[in-house]
Amino acid sequence: MKLLTFILGFVLTTNTISVEAQQVVDTTSRRNTIKLDFTSYALYRNAAVLSYERVVKSNQTWGVTGGFQQLPGLIKGISSVQVTKNAKASGFKVGGEYRFYLQKENKFNAPRGVYMGPYTTLLNFSNQRFVQLDNNGVVEEGSLRTKVNIVNIGFQVGYQFLVNDRWTFDLVFVGPSISNYRATVQLEGNINIDPDNISDEISEALLNRFPLIGDLISGNTISSSGKANTWGFGYRYQFQVGYHFGRKNK
Repeated sequence: MKLLTFILGFVLTTNTISVEAQQVVDTTSRRNTIKLDFTSYALYRNAAVLSYERVVKSNQTWGVTGGFQQLPGLIKGISSVQVTKNAKASGFKVGGEYRFYLQKENKFNAPRGVYMGPYTTLLNFSNQRFVQLDNNGVVEEGSLRTKVNIVNIGFQVGYQFLVNDRWTFDLVFVGPSISNYRATVQLEGNINIDPDNISDEISEALLNRFPLIGDLISGNTISSSGKANTWGFGYRYQFQVGYHFGRKNK
């Protein structure tokens, strides 16, 4: 909270100095922006997530987000398990947000300038892979199913640039959240070794991908056919490039 307060104070103070004594300038009446989320692609590679932002007042907007993204393989580096076939990999992201563009801090109306407001997102990942396990030199085969659901409810602060009244560059640099994490790992097949040992390694791989879900390891270790469900803190950072459009008044 101290770090968040410091960042907010720094951003607001800096921006206030730059636009102090200037009146709000309404440069456009275009109300729509569609944006491509580059952060999802950077984190998950196989992803395509779009956002739509709509101006409802001179300093307020609402937005929705949707698209698909797949969770990368989680068992890389686990020497006793080898993937023989990727049977299924799916995932999606949906969300909504409301933004307040700070009138006293911004020279221009929405959707340009410093903003803050609440947001919520739902992330879902589902994978099924056929694997081989090395049991003291004996190769055994099985099916590994992994499901992860993450619900984030948070508050964000960011800045959106508007270039030539058409292109937007949207950066969220503060976005803490309260998050619910649910994970399921199922290892099935004719396997004689203790599958819990494998699923513990997979849960550690989940921790490496999502460092904020440490409770999945301590106190909520995933079992071979069980679930982990925990609340914790999350964080959002995001970079999007958009196209600003709509009818403009003459």
